[in-house]
Amino acid sequence: MAYHRVDLSKYIVISVWFGCNNNCIICMLSDMKTHLQPIGFDNYKKVLTDIRAGGRFQNLILSGAEVTTFDDLDKFVLYARSLGYFKKIQIQTNGRRLCSREYLAHLTDCGINEFFVSIHGLEKIHDATTCRPGSFRELLAGLKNLADHDANVISNTVLTTRNLNEIPRLIEFLSGEKISEIHLWNYFPMEITDSRDLVVSMRDFCRMLRKILPIARSAGKALVLKSFPVCLSAGEPGFFDSFFPETLIPDRFWREFSACGFGKCVYRDKCKAHECWGLSSAYIHRYGNEENLLSPIK
Repeated sequence: MAYHRVDLSKYIVISVWFGCNNNCIICMLSDMKTHLQPIGFDNYKKVLTDIRAGGRFQNLILSGAEVTTFDDLDKFVLYARSLGYFKKIQIQTNGRRLCSREYLAHLTDCGINEFFVSIHGLEKIHDATTCRPGSFRELLAGLKNLADHDANVISNTVLTTRNLNEIPRLIEFLSGEKISEIHLWNYFPMEITDSRDLVVSMRDFCRMLRKILPIARSAGKALVLKSFPVCLSAGEPGFFDSFFPETLIPDRFWREFSACGFGKCVYRDKCKAHECWGLSSAYIHRYGNEENLLSPIK
């Protein structure tokens, strides 16, 4: 069966804004959000002009913390559309403001035709993750509104110990929505230890994966598994894909990201899966290096 998936190698991400109306316990920006500077419109225009001249990327993703809290989002989208170059203009969003039909219609009128929407569980778990009571209900209304628009919708979920047991029910729910593909991310904490006890063991992940693959297969939707060791693959419709598009974000983020010990694997020197994220320092500190579970890709 042919599963629909976007080709992220044709996308570039620009972080334009770092305000947010959630306070997610899994946020990789965490306290950095208050210190990172937005790109500014003049710099943004120059970057987009350079992207068009380079011809490498066909699609644009506007990201940050929560771009729908950015008052000038429409201005940024309209400029991107005015170039007549980008085939897709996507926003990464928690979906809360999409509960307004008028606001969503305005975004699509400006030129947004793809939405990457975060959902981290059903109501109780999602609201506990975002630390915002009612955020799930707003997100759900946003998904319903998106179904009335001709836009591609991709869901985004981060796997944690809090939502692990609920993931099969969540995948079943998402399979019934107007969502083209379902992304499930391994949680990589921006620290060298798992201080919140949120990292899921890969053995628990593998047991859970056997439960959710049939659900996605029955729905005919790709289940894209991000930043998990690729040697754990169990076949379609589970696509282990750790590719991350080129991302423009302040250097401070990359410095703090690099200090957190991602990409570790006991088989790194023997494995040909060069884009695999392996394990994090936080994971190894809690569960060990999993040398008996992982295996090098020849």
